[in-house]
Amino acid sequence: MRDLTVTIVGVGLIGGSLGLAWRKAGVGRVIGVTRRQETLDLALKCEAIDEGTTDMTGGVKAADVVVLCTPVSEIVPLAEKVVGQVRPGTLVTDVGSTKARIMESVSRFLPEDVWFIGGHPMAGSERTGVEAADPYLFENAVFCLTPPQGMPVSAAPMQRLQELVRAAGATPLVLTPEEHDLVVAGVSHVPHLVAAALVNTVADIEGLPMLRLAASGFRDTTRIAAGSSELWRDICLSNASAITQMLKAFEDHLAQLRQAVEQGNGEALYELLDKARETRLTMPASSAVHEFVVTLVDRPGAIHEVTGLIAEANLNIVDIGILKARHGEGGTLRVALPTSEAADLAVGLLRNNGYVAWRR
Repeated sequence: MRDLTVTIVGVGLIGGSLGLAWRKAGVGRVIGVTRRQETLDLALKCEAIDEGTTDMTGGVKAADVVVLCTPVSEIVPLAEKVVGQVRPGTLVTDVGSTKARIMESVSRFLPEDVWFIGGHPMAGSERTGVEAADPYLFENAVFCLTPPQGMPVSAAPMQRLQELVRAAGATPLVLTPEEHDLVVAGVSHVPHLVAAALVNTVADIEGLPMLRLAASGFRDTTRIAAGSSELWRDICLSNASAITQMLKAFEDHLAQLRQAVEQGNGEALYELLDKARETRLTMPASSAVHEFVVTLVDRPGAIHEVTGLIAEANLNIVDIGILKARHGEGGTLRVALPTSEAADLAVGLLRNNGYVAWRR
């Protein structure tokens, strides 16, 4: 990849994070294209790109790969401009949150000597802009790829894009555009709408300090509602059919819960809640990691002791977080390792050193 030139059009959170990750991984040259010189200057200062320009034509003509990192509503018109400016054999991709409409639209004007493969990293933040870029944003995240119909996974453009995805720290997952859109409607788009509806529901209740009393459960559940309203408006409109399908299914489940509560049906309520609980417990923080938890006592250096034991065994921690903590008593630490074998080894090591640890 050291001889590869990648042009990122739109150097914000996602584009900037890709640039940081690829430069860290040794990609030959990363060029940034932005509309505003101020954004370009910031991207250069953050070292998200090697060089940049506000001239799109100049920025894409030397690229081997062009990545469109703009809002989803801008991708198709931008792609139409870009494919007419690039060299034959250039690979063009995007990071849009929906794929079917983009892939179908681009196929209408794509030249025969230019490739377009849809892309969508399943990672992000409620923060925006290149100043929020993070080289580890995609670490262990799934990166969906939607090749055009008939392109095998073994094709050279797919191999090149998967190599770039892995270089960013992510795991490629190949889907059809339709499969992708239904999946993300359920696990990304509808959750955002639900979070927004929950915040609005509480905010509309007058006369009580609802938001003032909101603790970690409410904050965790609604964190994503703080994302860009413009961005999420465009995402939802571009995936209306799949989102509508998933919202109807969600409304059915919500109606079952409401009915059980209204009727005082404890047995039905328990079954619905326990089904959700059991399903949630089987879901790791990332599909690419394997988790365990360990209890800690409340003393200085407690976390360091655990991570030190894991490091001494030459095991790589890919994610870590505190699940519960109580001052003076201790808490529970969640640790994720890249393989099931590594997680089992870490649990055994910690138990041998007197810790209470178990796999999730």
